[in-house]
Amino acid sequence: MMLATMNKFLTNANTNIKVYMLAYLFLLSVKSSLATITYSKASPYCQCCSGPPGTPGGHGNQGLSGPRGMTGFKGQKGEIGNSGIPGPQGPTGKAGDRGRRGRKGLKGECGVRGTKGMRGEVGPYGVMGQKGSKGESGELRRQVAFSASRTSRLGPVLENTIVIYDNVFTNQGDSFDPYTSTFICKVNGTYLFAAHVLCNLDSDAFGWIMMNGNYVIPMHGDQRAGYGTGSNTIILHLVKGDHVWIQLSKNSSLLNDYSTFSGYLLYAD
Repeated sequence: MMLATMNKFLTNANTNIKVYMLAYLFLLSVKSSLATITYSKASPYCQCCSGPPGTPGGHGNQGLSGPRGMTGFKGQKGEIGNSGIPGPQGPTGKAGDRGRRGRKGLKGECGVRGTKGMRGEVGPYGVMGQKGSKGESGELRRQVAFSASRTSRLGPVLENTIVIYDNVFTNQGDSFDPYTSTFICKVNGTYLFAAHVLCNLDSDAFGWIMMNGNYVIPMHGDQRAGYGTGSNTIILHLVKGDHVWIQLSKNSSLLNDYSTFSGYLLYAD
């Protein structure tokens, strides 16, 4: 009955008063409920004495805004973002002024040799030169040859000895000296020389083809073979004044005219 009377009164009252009164009634209901729960624990027979629940109160008006808070601390710098997509190429600008001349660069490496060019035209005739000196006789240049042998026994010699050939078969061009048995070059060119030695039964025949005091090529006749023989052939390029001869080594010997020395000009320079 009391609640009905209060609701009727609140209907005609101001809205604010309604709100306050509803709040007051809500608090009373809570207090009454707490008292009922407390009493119900002591006496379970009084649980049926609780009244019906009250009508929920409405929402109150929004309260006043509070004061503005303090400014917060500055945050840390964020990470750099990804690069954006390049924009379209802009129009070509005007040409700038010509710059100053740069320094001279370093010399570059030599390039690859080019291909051979085309043959040029024949140039004009030059001035006629002076007359040259008279050359050697063509006949002398073509005819240089000799061959000789030894007719008597030689050795065994006590030291290295030049073999003297006393039997001259041919001496075209007079390049072979019969007194020293030495070939003396008079025409520059390429020559062929050949020599042959025959040993005695009691000693070897060991000789050399010599040129200007140098040992060029050896020959050996072994006495164990019974009149052993040795021979050799060589081609040499000679100039004027070169000497070629046959030398018998120490303790060697020759038998007779089976030992020969020959040579001739293959072609002149």
